[in-house]
Amino acid sequence: MKPSASVLLLAGAPVLLAGCVQDTASYMIDGDRNHSIMVMRSQDLPWGDVSLAVTAARQPDCLGGLDIKGVPRNAELVLHQAPPDYAEPIYILTVGKDDYAVSTQSCRVQKFAQAPADAGPEIGRFKEVDGTLEYVAAAK
Repeated sequence: MKPSASVLLLAGAPVLLAGCVQDTASYMIDGDRNHSIMVMRSQDLPWGDVSLAVTAARQPDCLGGLDIKGVPRNAELVLHQAPPDYAEPIYILTVGKDDYAVSTQSCRVQKFAQAPADAGPEIGRFKEVDGTLEYVAAAK
């Protein structure tokens, strides 16, 4: 007796879904969960790139963000405290070779047209630890 196509599909589903991810990590500013930078990572297929949703939150005043598509799963996500040269206080999130301005004052996330000359000191990284995205503070 031959197995039906649906039985084969169901049997193969765990293998297809094994590499998929959907997880979130947050950098809480001054330990306040309502004032944070959050990165949500999702991957639909194990062989595909991931999508990131980067959110700046200062609740209850504002919440906003940006979706970043086509990011390699192993891309470095480095968070910097930007120098005070900007019009408002920002953080700079480096995603692979791209840099993003993250403001929790206006709750906006924007891609820099070109890399800033000085991203400022690294304060931490969003990285995969044991298969899950986590925020890991930089050593002081």
